[in-house]
Amino acid sequence: MNKCAYLLVLLLLFSCSNKKDYVFEKLDCEQKALSVNSNLKKIFKPCREYIYRARYWDQNYELISDEYIWMMATGRDWEYEPDSQDEIAIQYSPDQSKIDFIKQHTINPEFESGWREGEVTGIIETDETVWMHPFRSNQYIFTEVASFPYVKLPLERGNQWTSSLNIYENWGRWSDNTLQSTYSVIDFEVVETGVGSLEAWHVKGVSAAKFGTSIHDFWYHKDYGFVKMIINNYAGQVVSFELTDVKED
Repeated sequence: MNKCAYLLVLLLLFSCSNKKDYVFEKLDCEQKALSVNSNLKKIFKPCREYIYRARYWDQNYELISDEYIWMMATGRDWEYEPDSQDEIAIQYSPDQSKIDFIKQHTINPEFESGWREGEVTGIIETDETVWMHPFRSNQYIFTEVASFPYVKLPLERGNQWTSSLNIYENWGRWSDNTLQSTYSVIDFEVVETGVGSLEAWHVKGVSAAKFGTSIHDFWYHKDYGFVKMIINNYAGQVVSFELTDVKED
């Protein structure tokens, strides 16, 4: 068994560890949705809060960071793609005392983005496509050069689809590259998460560029979307995003 597969098995077996405390700012949202695009707003329901546990390991599977990420659809259109994407607000919970240590592990030291407490980005949810920008700030910037969380519906075992991403300037050593991604539906599985055992579609995305190939295994649930995401980047590092809580009024 190769290292990537071995770690994947460990993550699946031991995913339901004890929760930690986390505190996030309560942001405004429009429950009736001011958005005028055609997104369904079932998974990314306005004001529904998602909490993910984010764990990041180096090439030797030594833990670099362990924190939580908060995500919520605001009920508005995303300003950069208002006709097709809903706005999603994201908050991170970085341990300020560990930032210098975490930065030592970056695989793109030429890229300087600062350290963020949060961001706003976009998602797509239609009858045919569910797609989201990955968590890609701070230590997670390498998710930009892995396949994004993305499914083409309906899902069936063996289905495949592709996507490409042009990476322009200001991305350090990743600049002026094209990322080619191939997605394959592995199976309909029971996956363990922080919100319990869920039946979800396991999808594998393989993304290739001149600087290397990254592999993204993720599990898609019909009600909660992307409930677990495990990315093994081209440098051998791994990040896991696991749904641990869903809050609704």
